[in-house]
Amino acid sequence: MSSFSDLCSQLWPFDAAARLNPFSPSFEAVIEGHQFSRTVLDPASIAIANWNIAKNNHLDEWLTEAEAIAQRYDPDLFFLQEVRIASPEQAPVPFAEHGWHFAPNLRDARTRHAFGVLTAAKVQHLDHQHLHTQHYEPVFNTPKVALITEYPLMTRGQSLVTVNVHGLNFVDNGKFQAQLQQLADHIQHHAGPMIVAGDFNTWNGERMRLLRSRMTSLGLTQVQFAREHDRRLKRFLWSDPLDHVFYRGLAVRSGSARVLHTLKSSDHVPMVVEFYVLA
Repeated sequence: MSSFSDLCSQLWPFDAAARLNPFSPSFEAVIEGHQFSRTVLDPASIAIANWNIAKNNHLDEWLTEAEAIAQRYDPDLFFLQEVRIASPEQAPVPFAEHGWHFAPNLRDARTRHAFGVLTAAKVQHLDHQHLHTQHYEPVFNTPKVALITEYPLMTRGQSLVTVNVHGLNFVDNGKFQAQLQQLADHIQHHAGPMIVAGDFNTWNGERMRLLRSRMTSLGLTQVQFAREHDRRLKRFLWSDPLDHVFYRGLAVRSGSARVLHTLKSSDHVPMVVEFYVLA
């Protein structure tokens, strides 16, 4: 589920929802597609897109919008949450120049479709790791998942670590904090550039405080969007946005941070940013 408002729209009692629940946790291995078009990232320009796609990557409207982002903004990296995969043989994204890694967290018993986070990249990875949360969300009784991927930079000896996150929802702040600590434990030893992006479900002030505190402890800075873009991001009532991008060892290209609010295939809107590596 992508926000607290989704829960409010569900009027089932918890026990009734559990009886109707078709979902089960999925701890399967990462699924990969290897159509990478480059060997290293250019430190002078690393463009990214972050988007919770609401399980809609099988719809023509989403495919059209995703291809438009690829053509207009040419991201080197896509961080997508709530991606659907019908089978390992079926490519879940339409990007011809990107390989991808998909980490599932749940499966639908009726359709056998898997859902999770997907990172698509033009560049062949050096390493990847996926992390399921220790705690489960109520009703569907499934964990969330994060995908850590490392990519080579053109600069000798440097690499970029990226983290694609879907934050635990409908749980107390302590369980959300435990997810953030789990992520920190696995990335804190990387000394180079880093991007952490995703849907963090920061629908209350304490969640946002915990997220900013943890990112700051890792030396990460939040991407700031101009007011007219920031106000288009998905929120729960008057909360902070749910989706965020954090970075370290990089700088944001002036004017590049944008929210593509005219796209309609998901209840979240895509965020695009271009970075360059600091000398």
